[in-house]
Amino acid sequence: MSTSRKKPRIGITLGDCAGIGPEIVQLALKSDRLAKSAEYKIVGKYPDCALGKPTAETTCAAAAALEEAVTLARRSELDAIVTGPVHKARMHEVGFRFPGQTEFFAERCGVKKFAMCLTGGRLTVALVTAHIPLRKVPRALKQSEIVRVGLLLADFLSRHSSTKADRASPAIRAPSIAVAGLNPHAGESGKLGLEEIEIIAPAVEELNSSLVTRFHRSGFSRHRFHPHD
Repeated sequence: MSTSRKKPRIGITLGDCAGIGPEIVQLALKSDRLAKSAEYKIVGKYPDCALGKPTAETTCAAAAALEEAVTLARRSELDAIVTGPVHKARMHEVGFRFPGQTEFFAERCGVKKFAMCLTGGRLTVALVTAHIPLRKVPRALKQSEIVRVGLLLADFLSRHSSTKADRASPAIRAPSIAVAGLNPHAGESGKLGLEEIEIIAPAVEELNSSLVTRFHRSGFSRHRFHPHD
């Protein structure tokens, strides 16, 4: 009997089919740049539509595709899901009650500890705040949230690296993570805002303290923004 592992199965939703999703997915599938080590499947049924003109029908199809994709994943019929872009305002109009697709998948999978993560090449970014107006960010910024997302990111980097090297490797045991400031020049020692002093710096200290135990040689640092001029 063969013991070879089956190819990972990746489901792809087109998002709102009146948008750019179908074109991008089609180009990607034809590009010959996708890994041959995986199988790809488009999930969902989509109506005929006019490009650039989302309707209730195209929006409901996008929402239904998300439901189908998460159902297939929970049945272990998919190993991962790639989502096309949706029209959030239209989604809300048809009863989609989530700020974004990230929150949708977390709720449907019963996951409480999650964060939006953007990764490409050697850079990975996790967001402490997401899908809220910019004016609400300072009030939403909490030390506990920075620590929560920081620990999730460190764990993600460790797991991701473990597929490429030995778990005892320093690269795995010691992720290097910068924490971005909120204000211009990271607050300029409090002259342009106190969030760095009162919230972000204590969170960095707490993260370093936590990760010294978990990863031995991990390191968090506060990143200071450079002025555009």
